Amino acid sequence: MFFAVTPSPYPSDITVTQSTGGSPGFLGFVFTFLLAVAAVLLFLSLTKQLRRVDRRAKQLGLDDEGTADHTPDDERPASS
Repeated sequence: MFFAVTPSPYPSDITVTQSTGGSPGFLGFVFTFLLAVAAVLLFLSLTKQLRRVDRRAKQLGLDDEGTADHTPDDERPASS
């Protein structure tokens, strides 16, 4: 069955104006800026928490630096 199709005019009737030119505008800028600020604050908070955990581990003597034997299991002598 053959359907009659009217072709779209070339060039199309759609015009791009300055307001719809693909720019996210002021609202897009504000959203992106707030997202970047939130990411920086999250990074700083994570850094602070990791420093706190590291300091607490050193106070409790749970830090592995210098206290543990770093010899792999396959190189350790077999105990009899």
